[in-house]
Amino acid sequence: MSAQTTVGEGKQRISMKIEGMHCASCVATIEKSLLSQDGVINATVNLLDEKAVVEFESGKVNRSVLEKAVESSGYRAKRSVMTLALEPAPRDDQWNEIVESIESLTGAISASAYSESGRVLVEYDEDLLTPKIVRRQLQSLGFEIGESTVSGVDRETLAREEEIKYFEYRFVFALILTIPVMFITFGIALLPPGFPSDLTMFILTTPIQFIAGYPFYRSSFRALVHGKTNMDTLIMLGTSVAYFYSVAATFFLTGYMSFYDTSAALVTFILLGRWLEAYAKGRTSTAIRSLMDLQATVAVVIRKGEEVAIPAEDVEVGDLLVIKPGDKIPVDGQVYEGRSSVDESMITGESVPVEKNVGDQVIGATINKNGLLRIRATKVGQDTALSQIVRLVENAQTQKPPIQRKADAIAEYFVPMVLIIGLATFLAWIFLGGVPWDVALNYTTAVIVAACPCALGLATPTAIMVGLGKGAQNGILIKNGAGLETIPNIDTIVFDKTGTLTIGRPAVTDFITAPNVKTENALALMASVEKGSEHPLAEAIVRYAEEMGVHFTKPTEFQSQSGRGVTSIINGITVLVGSSRFMNENGVDITQLETHAEELETQAKTTVFAAADSSALALAAISDPLKSSSIYAIDTLKQLGIEIWMITGDKERTANAIAEKLGISNVLFEVLPGEKAENVKRLQEEGKTVAFVGDGVNDAPALAQADVGIALGSGTDVSVETGDIVLVRDELTDVVSGIELGRRTVSKIRQGFFWALIYNMILVPIAAGVFYPFTGLVLRPEFAGLAMALSSVSVVSNALLLGRFEPKKIAGLPSEEQTLSLAPEAAIDPVCKMDVEIAGASLTSEYKGKKYYFCSPYCKTTFDANPKEYENRDIRD
Repeated sequence: MSAQTTVGEGKQRISMKIEGMHCASCVATIEKSLLSQDGVINATVNLLDEKAVVEFESGKVNRSVLEKAVESSGYRAKRSVMTLALEPAPRDDQWNEIVESIESLTGAISASAYSESGRVLVEYDEDLLTPKIVRRQLQSLGFEIGESTVSGVDRETLAREEEIKYFEYRFVFALILTIPVMFITFGIALLPPGFPSDLTMFILTTPIQFIAGYPFYRSSFRALVHGKTNMDTLIMLGTSVAYFYSVAATFFLTGYMSFYDTSAALVTFILLGRWLEAYAKGRTSTAIRSLMDLQATVAVVIRKGEEVAIPAEDVEVGDLLVIKPGDKIPVDGQVYEGRSSVDESMITGESVPVEKNVGDQVIGATINKNGLLRIRATKVGQDTALSQIVRLVENAQTQKPPIQRKADAIAEYFVPMVLIIGLATFLAWIFLGGVPWDVALNYTTAVIVAACPCALGLATPTAIMVGLGKGAQNGILIKNGAGLETIPNIDTIVFDKTGTLTIGRPAVTDFITAPNVKTENALALMASVEKGSEHPLAEAIVRYAEEMGVHFTKPTEFQSQSGRGVTSIINGITVLVGSSRFMNENGVDITQLETHAEELETQAKTTVFAAADSSALALAAISDPLKSSSIYAIDTLKQLGIEIWMITGDKERTANAIAEKLGISNVLFEVLPGEKAENVKRLQEEGKTVAFVGDGVNDAPALAQADVGIALGSGTDVSVETGDIVLVRDELTDVVSGIELGRRTVSKIRQGFFWALIYNMILVPIAAGVFYPFTGLVLRPEFAGLAMALSSVSVVSNALLLGRFEPKKIAGLPSEEQTLSLAPEAAIDPVCKMDVEIAGASLTSEYKGKKYYFCSPYCKTTFDANPKEYENRDIRD
């Protein structure tokens, strides 16, 4: 795959699939070659994904130059290809126009015509060009596509399967020939008396060395041609030393012992390791492939009043689709007609189906459960939520955390250092140990094949690929490696209140007027001003006025001061609506209303004042119910040792009342929207590692300032620019899950590095014979090769354990609709004493004929476990 996008003025980014990488030193070699090109700003190579991402200056360098840079380092950049049969067959004079038309498309690299067979071969960028676009271009020229072959989503899976079979076949071939070699070596009678055993082993080992071991020779010679070395260089040297020494002992040197068994077993064991490694690596991308497989292939659209089945990729924005019970929803859309429940677990991780009515958004690849829906397509192709998720995760997987760059720096010098250590081992045993040179050669071979930078290079990408893929399956999208590595260090989390800790749907609970002011007149003026505002509190006042049936008047002027209030003129009257601070700044005396305000604020309600011509008019008290998962999430994060802060624009009394219900002791109140980032910075200056949880749009500066930004509740729009973690669901439990997943992923990365480094630190000295004079411990080259191969397999297998991660779920969390439709008598939660009307109670338990209301399943579970404890208590105590 190769993809090119514009990332800024004069800059472009290209991604290329690369063939032939096996270890961290390969990565370092390719990156160094790419960075040496004039105009290249940054280059990142991912070993596991076999992809290079290059950022460069437009006009100074192009794709061909970058591909040649990859080839000059001994590897090959691959391109995506589609072969299309055109109908009717073009005339000779039409081919030039066809080729030029295709090459004019964004993402087309080249097009080649084959007039004899009536086909055109297109090299293209998968991320920018699709067969659908090419087909439309050809249709505009009067041609249709007949038989075609396209390298699509399944190509990656097929390539991985081919790699597994490639090494499997070579391993089996080598094993069949190695078994008799080992029998002969250990004196098990396979040959007639007097038959030359060395000659037999030569005949058996030669195919192992040059047929089964061909991949190592090809890779190492390709690198050596360009003056480079890699892991296969060590393998090639180690096996060749043992093989060619044995050949010399068989045909030219008399009295020397051959090591055919070492050569044969070494190749066989390393092929076994490569086979197991390929299989394990194939499993690391299972999560992303499973997401890709969710895409619907067929869509039923309404065309000219008839239902027509078409390929899902042909759906256009605005098309009306029919979704029957049990069908996958092909694209993102809005319910146009019908009612049903939709299983969104494959995108959000939420196991409970979500009710959908007219006007609700639906996500492509989710499943319609029990009703007939008609939806209007709003996002198709690569704009759908599923495509955005896959693209976001793939981009994240190519980004390296700082710890991986340190490993790459080590790997760059690893192979030359091993060769130097191998030579030093040989000379030390010859001149200091006084052993025969064939014994010294055995030690040298063991050192060369024991050393392994592969595990070092696989530790990070395997853990990241598995961890990020598992997160994507559960609606937790970790966007970059730097943020991922910071997650375990988080000691402070700042939560924005509105829409994060609360459900974001405030409602007016009290409306109090100044003396001699009519409620209807005050509400009409206040709501008329607020109708021009998009603030959630303003919307609550407008909804309340509409319910009360008041008449709205359009203001002639409207001015807003963020975080304070608005000023407007209605029928010549200057109307102010905002906070008490805003009133005081404008010289309005609100003394008569402040007593009421103080009492309401202690009930966790937000107060909004109104004034007309500098005279106090009215006071509205607004409550925004807390999310039912807030208490559980805050409590769990505190148990993880994280300090919790709440930031809000509310006054001190209101903010403290809400924080007390949540168990939060650190509160930042009366904070203007533009000051959130400053407060985060202040906490960072105190030495804290801060995560900020808020809305991906309104809280963008604070999310960017934080060490880790967590954008909550993005829904179908996961392309949030700021934020290191994007959560699809508007659920605080996912914050907990995101932190735990990040910690486990980084833990697996560190475990991988630890074992890779410990392996090399222990095994290389053993292979060199350092401990032989004291313990008699010797490591034969073939077993050194086996250990080397298995070290990579163990690192990958350890990372695969991340696949067992399951986010903590709270069964039965109420939906937003349930939370808003509370009975007013909901009263007090008997466990935590929270005002469940404010908290959003929808859970109940019956005990001895009495109904108990709960703010969250966290409290309900506590009560249900031991209801007798509450037997003699009044629910309102």
